[in-house]
Amino acid sequence: MIVKKREVPLYNEVLEALMRRLLHEHPSRKIISESLARRLAGFKGEQAIDYPLSFLPQMDYLIIHDLRLFVQGHYFQIDTLILNQRFFVILEVKNFTGTLFFDSEFNQLIRILNGKEEAFPDPILQLKRQHYQLTSWFKHQSFKTPPIHSFVVISAPRTLLKTSP
Repeated sequence: MIVKKREVPLYNEVLEALMRRLLHEHPSRKIISESLARRLAGFKGEQAIDYPLSFLPQMDYLIIHDLRLFVQGHYFQIDTLILNQRFFVILEVKNFTGTLFFDSEFNQLIRILNGKEEAFPDPILQLKRQHYQLTSWFKHQSFKTPPIHSFVVISAPRTLLKTSP
């Protein structure tokens, strides 16, 4: 059962409104347009996992989308948290296309698309940080920490994944 539905992020709506109001010649238009495109792709990727998650038995699982918690003076965000009586699952959703190379030596994700290489922060490190933060949150709430499993989900089905040996 979905406890917290996925909603269009307010920041996306703000960027869309800004794009409607900004002159086509404005010097910041390209930067804002690229930022909006990235954010829309990310949201679309998160939406793509809703269908497979719909097959989970509703009586056995609770699903919380876009969870934001505060611990140790900082907020942290989880794309999707799945709760079960025996365990929790953190899903970090990435909507990347092309070929992805997970470089564990330099802790980065390298995407090759149309012959162009781009580096991104390592989503596996991001998951480890979220796992630590969620565990800390449970401790600060004086709750017993359940077993927590974490997964990076690449929502684009035609993406090729590679990793270092």
